[in-house]
Amino acid sequence: MLVFVLNKHGKPLMPCKPSKARKLLKQGKAKIVNYEPFTIQLLYGSSGYKQGCTAGIDAGSKNTGIAVTTDDGRVVYKAQVELRQDIKGNIETKRRLRRSRRNRKTRYREPRFLNRKRKDGWLPPSIAARIDAHYNIMKKLSKIIPITNIVVEVARFDVQALINPNIQGEEYQNGDMKGFDSVKEYIKIRDNYQCHYARLRPDIQCSDELTVDHIIPRSKGGTNNPTNLVCCCKEHNKRRGDLSYKEFTGKDLPAIRDFRVTVFMNVLKDHLVPRLQKIAPTKYTFGLYTRRKRKEWNLEKSHINDAIVIAGIKPKQEVSVSYYIRQVRKKKRSLHEEIPRKGKSRPNRDAKRNEKNTKKIVTNNNYWCLWDKVYIPAIDKTGYISGFTGKWVYVQDIEGNYLQISEKYKQVNSKELRLICRNNNYICQQFISIL
Repeated sequence: MLVFVLNKHGKPLMPCKPSKARKLLKQGKAKIVNYEPFTIQLLYGSSGYKQGCTAGIDAGSKNTGIAVTTDDGRVVYKAQVELRQDIKGNIETKRRLRRSRRNRKTRYREPRFLNRKRKDGWLPPSIAARIDAHYNIMKKLSKIIPITNIVVEVARFDVQALINPNIQGEEYQNGDMKGFDSVKEYIKIRDNYQCHYARLRPDIQCSDELTVDHIIPRSKGGTNNPTNLVCCCKEHNKRRGDLSYKEFTGKDLPAIRDFRVTVFMNVLKDHLVPRLQKIAPTKYTFGLYTRRKRKEWNLEKSHINDAIVIAGIKPKQEVSVSYYIRQVRKKKRSLHEEIPRKGKSRPNRDAKRNEKNTKKIVTNNNYWCLWDKVYIPAIDKTGYISGFTGKWVYVQDIEGNYLQISEKYKQVNSKELRLICRNNNYICQQFISIL
């Protein structure tokens, strides 16, 4: 385990051992500036000795591996980051609520200007949020480690070739839906105007009117890709409701193509690499070379090990600390609600925030913020504050499971908590590992 060090002016130095940091703190020569990762700042001038540190990034749309290695093969930092996956769903909810405003009594908003247009280099919000997360994590890391080089793994995928490996020439212009006016028309003709569920659920009488149904609903991450759509009658569609495909038919999901990950990987080279150049000189590599080198170094397949390989310096065998980081949403910003909360007779439609929709509470001259890391002595567990109910709080572990003192209630009295550290949009947990 290493302690990260800043000089008197807040610039990063090489990390030190915990024993040395403990001596500096006891002698009053340093102060604590962060708990995760544990960072101290010197209160006196130092020589400022630094080694070359290379950061490797195994970029991904759901999980990202990050490792920082020195020229002599020491791994000074390694982490796996779980990124948010709810951006698209939140935006769709906002769009739906915005379009239904005329049917609800809400506060007045002045009309927006009508000459809106997308800026150059615009990206879909879900992709832009992931790229921002990669950049922000590296920016924070560069403030505690003197990073001199960055290497990021990128990829280029031909989506048409993934569907048909033998595709050539004019075949790129002759897709499956060529000549069809809409996706719905293509799905109905592809399925021969027959209900997909008629054979799977013969106990339900088919109606005459046909529609198109999502195998994986949009609300659960499904897409409009034709492989996720089937032709069905309105009666089966109505009876299915919000049931999953397995619950409704008793069959496993059919093969569904999802190219959202490939789209994200295709934009990394043009959008992420130039931004990382602002932090340190950045190069990129490809997964082919990462896989070869990982096998050569005899490392197991993981996001962290891939990041170490991407950094390009063979690590030494040692016991170290790895971090598991999860990106979280600080809090929703809506001032009114669409439906009443549990136990309420009417939704909150005033221009005031609901008690639960707040960033912090104050109890007994102490204040508690969302995602603060806390310790619960009664059950000897550590978790993170995920919400409030009056003066009580909800506490979850890093995986999202609720920590409860009582089996009957999820809430925990704030008097039972001990503050460890405060967090912003990332929560972190340490793990001891052997490389």
